[in-house]
Amino acid sequence: MSDNCNSNSLQDIELMYNTQSIKVDGDCIWPVLRLKINEEIRKKSGLKSRTVNLDKSTVLRLFVTLFYGVSNLLRLGKFNFWYFSSSDRRKKIGDIYVDRIIGSLVKDCKQSVVIENPYPKGKHYPRREVETKNIFSQTIFFAGTRLFQIFVGNKIKIQGEEVIIDILRENNIQIDYVQLIRNHIAQYNFIRFLLFFVKPRAVFFIYAASSMGFIKGLKKHKIPVIEIQHGVINKFHNAYNVNKEYGYKLFPDYLLTFGHQEKEVFIKGNYFIDTNNVFPVGYDFLDRTINTPTEYLVSGKGEQFDALVMFSLQEPFEEYMFSFIIEAASLDKKVLYVIVPRDTNKLYNQVSKIENIVIERNFSVYECLKKADVHATINSTCAIEAPCFGVPNILFDYKSWSSDYYGKVLNDSGITIYCNTAEDFVNKLRTHKFYSSEKIIKESRTFFERDFYSNVHMVLKNEILKADNEE
Repeated sequence: MSDNCNSNSLQDIELMYNTQSIKVDGDCIWPVLRLKINEEIRKKSGLKSRTVNLDKSTVLRLFVTLFYGVSNLLRLGKFNFWYFSSSDRRKKIGDIYVDRIIGSLVKDCKQSVVIENPYPKGKHYPRREVETKNIFSQTIFFAGTRLFQIFVGNKIKIQGEEVIIDILRENNIQIDYVQLIRNHIAQYNFIRFLLFFVKPRAVFFIYAASSMGFIKGLKKHKIPVIEIQHGVINKFHNAYNVNKEYGYKLFPDYLLTFGHQEKEVFIKGNYFIDTNNVFPVGYDFLDRTINTPTEYLVSGKGEQFDALVMFSLQEPFEEYMFSFIIEAASLDKKVLYVIVPRDTNKLYNQVSKIENIVIERNFSVYECLKKADVHATINSTCAIEAPCFGVPNILFDYKSWSSDYYGKVLNDSGITIYCNTAEDFVNKLRTHKFYSSEKIIKESRTFFERDFYSNVHMVLKNEILKADNEE
């Protein structure tokens, strides 16, 4: 998800203020606060917040998920590898919902268990419809964390609290930073309590930033913490760009990335992780989709339309995207626009009745890409995924959000070009000459390694668990 529209304001804050002085119990606590502050800055820029609000209805739905796969919690000690993921990462292949990031790692592995967050999707899929049976709800962890927060106590002493107050006041934003820190401490206490009874060999997170208390507790017990890339990582993504050295207790030990370009993000002036601990492994769902036949077919495409454009939506940018798509669709009725929504329950009335726009709710983005002639978006991760299918990009460079985000990596006009208006888009779609599909696929290896499953196991064996294996 793009953060570049903030003009690096979080970076400015980190460099302007003595954020390293904000400590609790001797450890810098700023990493726990920085992304929540960034969300408030995004909201001021007019972008939709990505924070899930826990109102009464949300809590009730959380309670329903409490017992999902609870039998696996009771035998947690039998699992050597824990995978923290979320239900919104699941995509359908055939009749089964697979986790697009970790699917093949846990599919048939008796040593692995998935600890799945039901939000922001709002639910878990029935266990009969997911690949692995070794799964339970992270709601148990939320409840345990909350209990520790209530019964262990809420009194905290924040060193450097005046710096937080200054940052919030001078940037005209508000967050309940005390509650965030209390939750962090409760995560730490809960996981340490759990590790008194069970101890995995390694723990994987699909997104580690919301679990820093768990991470600190795991690292206290010398358990390797590994994050697996789930979306774009570049110099504009604030979760992966840490501008001062705050120590490494709250960050993962290892980062497994799609390809080699992400290593460049961590070479100089970034204190998120040591670049030597970043390993390109590829992307599981991409491997599986490329190798799986698709039934996707847009009716009449060959007869009625000259080109199929697959448009990847991004929820914070939808209002800008739809006006662009509607105008482009009106300029050339021979182009079919296929939109795959992230939220399949949305009606999208503003575009649903336009003849050459299709809202595709039954097939994944990747299945549609197999049939597409061109892919379009602002700066969705699909911009680096589409070339793996031999599909070129025309990116809508609204407020330079595409070129700022991708300009240095998607800089080959045989694969990706940029446009500023719907008219410009349609003209380039008609006239620009891209590489052949075969050449685009070949060049895409820069962004994605192949054979995710084997690569991850190789890194585990030779790097992460090397000391254990030697014993």
